Formats: sequence, structure tokens, C-alpha cells
Amino acid sequence: MSGGAPVAAPAPDARAAEPAPPPADAARGRRALAAAAFGTVLEWYDFFLYGTAAALVFPTLFFPADDPLTSLLLSFAVFATGFVARPLGGLVSGSLGDRFGRRRVLVATLLAMGIATALIGMLPTHAQIGALAPMLLVALRLVQGLATGGEWSGAVLLALEQSPLRRGFRGAFISSAVYVGLILGNLAFVVLVAVLDEQALLDWGWRVPFVASLVLVAIGWWLRRRVDESPEFLAVLEARREARRPVAEVLRRPRGILAVFLVRVGVNTTFYVVSVFCLSYASTVVGMPRETTLTALLAGAAVAAVLCPVWGALGDKIGPRRLVVGGLVAFAVLAGPLFLVLDTGSAALVVGMVVVAIGIVNSAADGVQPAYFTAMFDARVRYSGISIGREAGAIVGGGLAPLAATALLAWSGHWWPIAVMMAVAAAVGLVGTAIAPRAAR
Repeated sequence: MSGGAPVAAPAPDARAAEPAPPPADAARGRRALAAAAFGTVLEWYDFFLYGTAAALVFPTLFFPADDPLTSLLLSFAVFATGFVARPLGGLVSGSLGDRFGRRRVLVATLLAMGIATALIGMLPTHAQIGALAPMLLVALRLVQGLATGGEWSGAVLLALEQSPLRRGFRGAFISSAVYVGLILGNLAFVVLVAVLDEQALLDWGWRVPFVASLVLVAIGWWLRRRVDESPEFLAVLEARREARRPVAEVLRRPRGILAVFLVRVGVNTTFYVVSVFCLSYASTVVGMPRETTLTALLAGAAVAAVLCPVWGALGDKIGPRRLVVGGLVAFAVLAGPLFLVLDTGSAALVVGMVVVAIGIVNSAADGVQPAYFTAMFDARVRYSGISIGREAGAIVGGGLAPLAATALLAWSGHWWPIAVMMAVAAAVGLVGTAIAPRAAR
């Protein structure tokens, strides 16, 4: 075409241009998966530990008020601040992880989370220093949120980028690690409630599981320091394809980010209503013993931890999208029956329903998300893309869900608006699966 203006070549598909990583090393892959999973257990033990304390002891210790519902509302508001900080942590961690490597960022998030959690366990209460106590609690909760914002995505990439094979199955162990963290965070309070009286629990017992996280931090730090960097990231560096501004680059093509965001809004809303709000609803409104509600949550999380790899292996065969869609639809159907069962006050029925909701339904949607989300982005901006979408969804679906559920209960005096909220959130998640990039389908 002589004499004409030069025609720009179409932008190549980022995945087609991506260099092949070095051959996978089985031992290195297992070491990376173990380090990623253990660190994830610790991060989410710390994060869920606050959620349990927010429902059981923090309203009395840090937010005393004449109305117990007001104290609970304030406690959940601080619980939400951790989710507000998560997108910022995701932005920073994603940018650094896409520029300098996954491993270094994951060591930093691990240390930040562990130290903040231990300091929460050392805080004086409202009765000791007044309004300064909840202010310090908010500050440390924000640090927890910043650290968590970069943890899940980095752990997934550290584990999955070691090998292109069976990514659904491998990634599911990171999802299992989240449930193990939930189990440990709640089991700590199950033990404390069983062996201590109410006064001892409020005086000093609640501090023990927070300070104990320092031991887990030391183990996690040692494991992650021994892990090699992701081969896919090293291949990007070798080809000199690293993104100088990964956040800006991934935002120019936001479809994957939007899909991750909407899916996480749907899954997170239903999960946190069950795991955090229903815990307090069953004990404060229905009058069930704390031991029963905590046991139900532990049983559901234990089943989920076991089933996640099963769902991940199934996702490798039929595609992860189908399992995410199935989980969201099932949650919309279960929203009403969940509260009907809670209102019976039957321990057996409540435990059974929570096992179905968290152990089966939520684990199906959660277990395949590492592989599902990883397929939406090129390796050079993958950390940023997953972190931004996932952690932004965490604000709406995670931090605000227990707060909104509590406010709806106070406004209506009934659970039906909360069930509607869960069904709407599930529908939002389904929209996310519909607009996901073709590579993730």
C-alpha cells in the first residue's frame, strides 16, 4: 500500500505472545504449593479470628452500649474496615508482585498480618483506656486488611504458575487453606468458651489466640523464604515483557477485573452472611448456645476443606465456570430455608444446613476460583488483575454483608430482607460468569 499512511498491526493476544515457562519441577511445585497454602492458612486464621471475636466478645470489650444490637453493629462496622483496606492492599501487592515477583510480596503480607494480629491481642479495652481502644483496633484491622488484600492472589499464583497441569486441582488447595484458617480461627474460641467462664474469657482468654499467631508467622516465614520464584514470572522477566505499570495496563482491559469483582460479590455475600452474621443471629435472636453455632461453622468449614480439591479436580474436567454457576444458583435457592432452619433452634438441623451451605455449595463455587480467575489474565499483569477484582468485591460482598444484614434485621425485625439480599447477590455473581473472558470459559 505505497504512499499511504502506515497501518498499525493489531495488538497480539497477550497469551499467544507469552513465552513458555521452563519445564515444571515436581518437587519445586510441591514446595511452592505447601508454602502458599500454609501462609494462606495463617492469613485467614488471623482474619477470621477477628470475625469470630467481633460476634462474641468485641461488642462488650470495645463497643459497650446500652443496646446489645448497637454494640454488635459497631463491632461489625470495624470488621468491615478490614475489607475496605483490602483493595488498597491488592493494588499495592499486585503492582509489586507483577514487577518484582510473587515470593517477596507474600513474605511481606505474611509478616504484616501476623504482627497486626498479635498486637490486637495486646490491646487495652474500652474499660481501660476509653475511646482510644476502638481507635487502635480500627488501625490494626486496617493493617490486617492491607495484608490480606495481597495474600490470596499471590498464593494462588505462586502455586499455579509452577505448572500448567491440573490447575483446578492444585488451586483448590489454596481454597481449602482458607477454610482451614476459618476452622482454626473459630476452633480457638470453641476451646476458650468450653474451658473458661464468661468473665475469664472477657478478662484475658480472648487474647490468647491473637498472640499465638506469632508462632504460625515464624513457620510461614521460614517456608516462604525457601520457595523459588514463579517460573511464569521468571519467563516474563527473561523475555523482558514485564509491565512497568501493571495496574494501569490491566485497567485498560477491565473485562476480567469486572468479572472477578461480580463473582466475588455474589460468593462473598452469601458466605459472610452465613459464617459471620448467622453466628450472631442464632445466639442473640434465636437464643442458641454459642457452642452450637460455632460447632456448625466448624463442621461446614471442615467439609469444605475436604471437598475443595474434589471440586477442583472436577473443574479440570468440566470447566470451573459450571461449578461457580451451580454454587451461586444453589445459594439463591437456599437463602430462605437457611433462616427457617435457624429459627427452629434445632442444633442438628442448624449444623446440617450450615454444612450444606458452606461445606458443599460454597466450596463448589470457591474451590475452582483460583484456576478460573488465573485464566482471565496474562502472567505479566495477573497479580494486579486478580487482586483488584477480588478485593474490590470483598468490600461489597464481605465487609458490608454482615453490616447490611444486621441493619436490615434492625429495620424490619425479620430475616426475609436478608434472604432477598443473598438471592440478589447470587444473581450479581451470575452476571460476572456471563461476562468473563472467553479463555476462562
